[in-house]
Amino acid sequence: MRPKASDQGFQPPTDIYETGDAIVVRMEIAGMQSEEINILIDEGSGRLTISGVRPDPSREEPRRYLNVEIECGEFARVVQLPRPVDPEGAEASYDRGFLVIRLPLRSEGGHKPRNVPIR
Repeated sequence: MRPKASDQGFQPPTDIYETGDAIVVRMEIAGMQSEEINILIDEGSGRLTISGVRPDPSREEPRRYLNVEIECGEFARVVQLPRPVDPEGAEASYDRGFLVIRLPLRSEGGHKPRNVPIR
């Protein structure tokens, strides 16, 4: 039987960087479908929340693990954005286990929270 993930879930490795016109968040979350990932931008609080559930393959068939390093279960990652972004221009893609979210920079705030679809 596979050991259970902690009640707090896990934190996927994440890179956050700024280009000249956007903040980019790149997260490693292999083994998921884009429909299993949620992205919410709350410009009012300046937060980007990425959450989802990575399925546990041990439920597919019985197995005896010798080593367990790949975490499964729920995850949620909250990123405090360093600068205001334009939620309407946000784009997300998921390819080969990497989620990439591009958040265009903006000089003024005032938008409502927005879910970002993944292409």
